[in-house]
Amino acid sequence: MARLTLPRISLLILVTLLSINPAFSQSDLNEALLLASPGAIAANPELSAHMNTIAEAVISEHCAACHGTDLTGQTGVPNLVDFDWLWGVTGFEMTATEAVMEIMQTILYGVRDTDCPEESKRYGACPDTRFSEMPAYTSLDFSQSKINDFTEYVLFISGRDADEKAVVRAQNDWEICSECHGDDGYGYKPFGGPDLTDDIWLFGDSREQILDVISNGRTESCPAWSTRLDMVSIKALSVTIYNRSMGY
Repeated sequence: MARLTLPRISLLILVTLLSINPAFSQSDLNEALLLASPGAIAANPELSAHMNTIAEAVISEHCAACHGTDLTGQTGVPNLVDFDWLWGVTGFEMTATEAVMEIMQTILYGVRDTDCPEESKRYGACPDTRFSEMPAYTSLDFSQSKINDFTEYVLFISGRDADEKAVVRAQNDWEICSECHGDDGYGYKPFGGPDLTDDIWLFGDSREQILDVISNGRTESCPAWSTRLDMVSIKALSVTIYNRSMGY
C-alpha cells in the first residue's frame, strides 16, 4: 500500500473540496447568483433552487399577465422560450453567459420604452431601450396596391402560395423593407427586424393579418424593469428564460 505523504494528503483534500458544490449561507446566495455563470448556477443545487424561487415569483407577479405563466406569450406578445430572438441572441454565442447578458439588456431597458425624460429620448424612445419601428405604410402614402404587393411577397418568402405578378412588382421595392428584414427576409437583429421566412408570427400569419401589420404598423412596447426589479431578480429571470428556451 502506498504511503500517504503530506503532499499526497494535501492533493486528496484539494480534489475532495473541488468535487463538492460550495454551500452558501442565505445572506450570500444573492451575491453568488449575481456572480455565477449559468453553468455554475446549474451545477449548484442550492443556488439553482434559489434562482428558481426568485424567477417564479417575478414571472407570477410581473410577466405572466402578458407572456403567460409558461412564458409562451400570445398574439402580439412574444414567446420568450422558443429560442426565437428579435434582439441580441443569435445562437452562435460561445457561452451561455453571452446570451444571458443580451436577455438582461432587454429586461433592464425594455422594448420601445418611453418612460424617461423627454430631453433624453431618441426617436421618441428612451436611449437604452431596444428599439425598432414597423411603420404604418398607409400613413406613408403607399398605395393600397403596393401594400397588397408587399403582402404577397411576404407570403412568398415564407413559402406559401402568392400572386406571382405581385411578387415580381414587390421585389422592385423590397429595398424599403430590407434594412430591417434583410435582403433575404431572414431578419436583422441589430434593428430588431423579425425573420419573415420562418413559421413564427407575432401577430398572425394569415394574408389578412400580414396586410394589417404592413398597413397599420406595430408599436407595442415592454417596460424597462431596471427601476422595478433589483439586479438579482433580473439575473434570475434572464437565466431562467435562457434555460427554458434551451429546453432545460
